[in-house]
Amino acid sequence: MKQTHIFEKIKQSNTLPQLPQVMLRLIKACNSGKTSIDELAEIISTDPSLTSRLLQIIGSPYINLPKAVNSIKNAVVYLGVDTIRNMAISTSAMRFFNVSKIVPEFDIGRFWYHSYKCGVIAKKIALENNFSDPDEFFLAGLLHDIGRLVLLQNFPDDYKTVLQTTPNEKQILAAEMEMFGADTPQVSAWLFRQWNLNPLIADAVLFINEPIEQIKSALFHVKVVFISNILAGRTAVLEKIPDIICLTDIPRTGLEQIAVEAEQEVFDMAKSLGINSDYVQDNDCEESLTCEIKDLSLFFGTLRNLLQARDVDAVLDVAQNGFKIIFNVPRMFYFFLDEKKNMLTGGCSSNDKANKIIQSIALPISNTSSLVVKCLKENTVQNSLKQTPYQKLAISDTQLIRLLEAKGMYCVPICSSKNTSGIMVLGVDAATAKTLDDNSGLVRLFSQQTGVCIQSIRFYNDYAVNIHEKKMQAYSTLTDKVIHEINNPIAIIKNYIQTLGLKLPDKHPVQEDLCVINEEMSRVAGLLDKLRSFSSPKIDGFEPVDINQLCLGILEILKKSILLPKQIEADILVDPEMPRVKTDRNGLKQVFINLIKNAAEAMNKGGKITVTTRFLSDSAKIMIDEKKRIPGSVEIVISDDGPGIDETIKETLFEPYTTTKTGTANAGLGLAIVHSIVKELNGKITCKTKPGKGTFFIIILPVISSKMKQG
Repeated sequence: MKQTHIFEKIKQSNTLPQLPQVMLRLIKACNSGKTSIDELAEIISTDPSLTSRLLQIIGSPYINLPKAVNSIKNAVVYLGVDTIRNMAISTSAMRFFNVSKIVPEFDIGRFWYHSYKCGVIAKKIALENNFSDPDEFFLAGLLHDIGRLVLLQNFPDDYKTVLQTTPNEKQILAAEMEMFGADTPQVSAWLFRQWNLNPLIADAVLFINEPIEQIKSALFHVKVVFISNILAGRTAVLEKIPDIICLTDIPRTGLEQIAVEAEQEVFDMAKSLGINSDYVQDNDCEESLTCEIKDLSLFFGTLRNLLQARDVDAVLDVAQNGFKIIFNVPRMFYFFLDEKKNMLTGGCSSNDKANKIIQSIALPISNTSSLVVKCLKENTVQNSLKQTPYQKLAISDTQLIRLLEAKGMYCVPICSSKNTSGIMVLGVDAATAKTLDDNSGLVRLFSQQTGVCIQSIRFYNDYAVNIHEKKMQAYSTLTDKVIHEINNPIAIIKNYIQTLGLKLPDKHPVQEDLCVINEEMSRVAGLLDKLRSFSSPKIDGFEPVDINQLCLGILEILKKSILLPKQIEADILVDPEMPRVKTDRNGLKQVFINLIKNAAEAMNKGGKITVTTRFLSDSAKIMIDEKKRIPGSVEIVISDDGPGIDETIKETLFEPYTTTKTGTANAGLGLAIVHSIVKELNGKITCKTKPGKGTFFIIILPVISSKMKQG
């Protein structure tokens, strides 16, 4: 069969693999970070199958869209770039790896294991050499033998004859040439050109079996794929490195490490997903590996998104999108361990219609009948659909299933390196639960990576808070020592001044100097008293306080004395649902006065100060199984439209002697005192500011609190 004839016949067949250029464009566009929503929508609209998949996801009754989606652009806006990228990866993988079982003699398991390993090695070598587009090398390694599948699909009977010739690769290539007039590398390279891929990559595939002497003079694309194919072999891989070391600047130890890492990476991934990694014939191997490659592609896409997430909510959104696309899990809730309160607190996507309800739910750890609690304690998956009629579900489990609007729930532990920190609760039916069971390895990988990312984010945040608290404590301790050490000599000096004044005549000229010295010593003592307000804020008894009335009263007082003379408008927005807060009235009063005065002093050209109160309803929790309510927290925000605070001092804003003002006796102590008082009230204070846009001080206080124990 002549070569030109074989290519024409393949081209006219209906089984020619199509590399969807739209997928490559879409993935690159999503990765660039500069592509507009309109451009993404235009790319998607050129591919009917991708458009269909997009509308299938967006049309799910569980998405709870605020309004109907009537355009691809709106769908892209709603799903987000990360989900769109994952759709492109998974759809591309399915197109590449959907091979029909038409020639049982062909070992598809061995074929794909070698192909995937070759792709992994090619990408590692490209990264090691800092080549551009390492994914292009991965694609070349992954699909370097795809020509064999093309021949197999188009000429199955003829290819059976080829396979009967010998299992030796060299002889198979010779048999292909004799039978078809073209061998696997030639067909693969031809197909790459049909796909309009980089011609250098097509050449790399074409020359993959040439003698090493000819490869030495080739471009690096050819060398990389050639080396990858050798290192992806079945046996004696490391022994072949001396033969190919001349093709690369990577030292022998580096190539050995790449080969070992790639083998372990492919083996571990196959094992974790429940795929048999042995090179044996398996009737179900093709289907399994097809799913594996799809899942691997999607997993790595999701993993990258997880690593890029900057907060816990972003991590959970990425994980939820992964479950939605791979397993068609329509909805999921989360429960995280609150060790201090010995309970699990709920959460879910802000777009979920049950968001407010789930955020108000808590599960006591003491309720061992709850599958969610059992999942946490035993660190094992729990499936409500596997419960026997004799195992009655806890009330909380039944309610969660109703909120999920599903037949049952599938609980997956979120694990970190230390322990189980939370639970993913997935809404499932019997078919979805079985799919999750069958892909337990991938499910476990998702949960572990999610747990690790959450642990890292929380560690960073907790570490930053801990460092700040320790600094503030150190300042406080040092201040106490300074006050103690200075007060003693001040008292002695003042006594000597008084004694000296009594010994001298009333009209002695030194009397006037003694008065000045005494006044200055009193001023020093006054400064020390202000320092003591920072190191040891005066907190009296805790009592129920009407925060709204307290804020109104303080604003009325400060309007006349401070705000109106500076042409500053004051406004207050109170939450009528604000409960009384058990706290120290005078301490809180000092906090509000200091913050409002600070804002006023920064607004030389007038402006507006706004005080806002709000009950944080999502902080209040209902312990379902115990029918008990945890009261939650309130928020007080004092904002202004002044000049804002410079970024250079924002990090040290609450530390003593940090100030934007000059020439004042207590410069830099006001906010330090505010921070100390709020801490004593068991609350938190944060600041958000932007130069030229204003400043927001946000105070969070528990509804029920008590004085902190000293010690």
